[in-house]
Amino acid sequence: MTKNHKMDNHTEKNTLELPSVVDGKIIPIEEVEDQIFSNKMIGDGYGVRPTGKVIYSPVDGKVEQIASTKHAIYLSTANNVKLLIHIGLDTIELKGKGFKSNIEKGMDVKRGDVLVEVDPKFIIEEGYNPIVAVIILNQSDNSEITVFPTDKGIGNETTALKLTFNK
Repeated sequence: MTKNHKMDNHTEKNTLELPSVVDGKIIPIEEVEDQIFSNKMIGDGYGVRPTGKVIYSPVDGKVEQIASTKHAIYLSTANNVKLLIHIGLDTIELKGKGFKSNIEKGMDVKRGDVLVEVDPKFIIEEGYNPIVAVIILNQSDNSEITVFPTDKGIGNETTALKLTFNK
């Protein structure tokens, strides 16, 4: 074992700022009404109570997976940040009804690209919570997450989360 066993590419603080994925109220992940998200069982992140219908990519990256029901999208970035965008609670049961998307596994996406179009009103009418959870799935021990709650987040504009990689 060498003395320098903690080598990495981060020589100083690097940050990745994620804009909100949809128009709406940005909230801390602890306020999402699902324990898997609020207890950070799969990772830290933020939630959005959507007022908009368009879900944007918050990063330049690749679509690692999209659920056949279009309610969950997994993305990865070039610097290996993996994230999940999960639209609604128990919305898998809608079997894709109310969700439109043209993205496919393996596609490259740019920050601001439209991932999914969804109707929060329809989701509510069907008896589901339309909240969107954005989760960093592989946060490292040497990084911190800061969330920026606001009542009037704008999709692809308002900074929702900052991931800071410490030295």
